[in-house]
Amino acid sequence: MSIFDIEFAAVTDIGKIREKNEDNVLISSDLGLGVVADGMGGHSAGEIASSIAVSVLAETIRKINTETLKIPETFLPKLAPTERKLLMAANLANAAIYSTAQSSEIYKMMGTTLTGVLFDKDCAIAVHVGDSRLYLLRDGKIIQITTDHSLAMEHVRRGLLSKADADKSKIQNVLTRAMGIKKNIEFDLLKFPIKEGDVMVLCSDGLYKGLTEQAIADILTQDKDFPIVKTCKHLVRQSNEKDGQDNISAVLIKILPAHKLTFGQRMRRFFRRSK
Repeated sequence: MSIFDIEFAAVTDIGKIREKNEDNVLISSDLGLGVVADGMGGHSAGEIASSIAVSVLAETIRKINTETLKIPETFLPKLAPTERKLLMAANLANAAIYSTAQSSEIYKMMGTTLTGVLFDKDCAIAVHVGDSRLYLLRDGKIIQITTDHSLAMEHVRRGLLSKADADKSKIQNVLTRAMGIKKNIEFDLLKFPIKEGDVMVLCSDGLYKGLTEQAIADILTQDKDFPIVKTCKHLVRQSNEKDGQDNISAVLIKILPAHKLTFGQRMRRFFRRSK
């Protein structure tokens, strides 16, 4: 677990025009985990894929923590234990989605993005596939930690599009990698140190379609003294007002000094754990 106190909040919204919400979010203070998944596919397939992604990921981590499930010695032995745990959980989640997709013609083309963060001492470990994103706000500056697995981002890497143009491009929604499409997929694994005052945003593409990076940073900065769930709702509401053409989901994470949670923060954490 982290040496810091970490506060989580999550909000998801259907947006203005979609008939259903295919996003799923999950936060767990006891696991030190935050996850966003943006499902895709016809019928109810996208919603099912993203639900499987977040639930299997969290449940696998929980089982490994309680030693009811062991990581095989041959599974990526050169990685650190927390990295192995997170990647194994992601791989099992992908296998579960792929298996479900193969079981019925209705679910055949279903898939989902996944962006999750697990904390270990003074580090964050992120697992990522697709075009959901992880942003980090530190010392007033925001950076995108993850790289989109999209055709538009491939064009950016080749110098064919600017990043600003890519976010507005018609090919922005064409993914080059996602969970459930193949039996085995490659996840990005990212590890970085955390420090007191860091704020992280995990989000589906619906959020950044309505808000630029700078707009996200401005809201986080303006709301720095507000309850974290209020800020999370503010982000989603603003994106919905400015765009709203897709489902919008955000997980907000604040890194606080150890044992310095306010009474109100501790009560909110207690009631979240009690649900």
